[in-house]
Amino acid sequence: MKKGICFIPMVLFLFFATLSFAAPNMEDGLWEITSMMDMPGMPARSFTHSSCLTKEKAVPQTSQSDCTIKDVKNLGNTFTWTVVCREGATMSKGKVTYAGTTMDGVIETTTNGKTMTMRIKGKRIGPCK
Repeated sequence: MKKGICFIPMVLFLFFATLSFAAPNMEDGLWEITSMMDMPGMPARSFTHSSCLTKEKAVPQTSQSDCTIKDVKNLGNTFTWTVVCREGATMSKGKVTYAGTTMDGVIETTTNGKTMTMRIKGKRIGPCK
């Protein structure tokens, strides 16, 4: 009975450790990413851009030069991260999940106490240029 009690936690530990070290189910390449902004009191807007993403750099990059991506974490096919801009005036938390050649995610940005939610969808469109 004691062997069974020790065996179960060990199996669970190995299962979750394997998930955290497994490569995500995503294809490296050029990705077309559409962001849909949802901000209270404002009409919904969307915009599309392309970004070269790899398993090593799977977080869609910010175009703002005064922002830094921090705390990138990967669990299976899902990545989470934090972006801090201008000494903490703006902060974002992002989460994206890959499924081979597609992705879905959400980014919540807080500026001056107001939160904006951005839904993102992406698809691989070819090799990086």
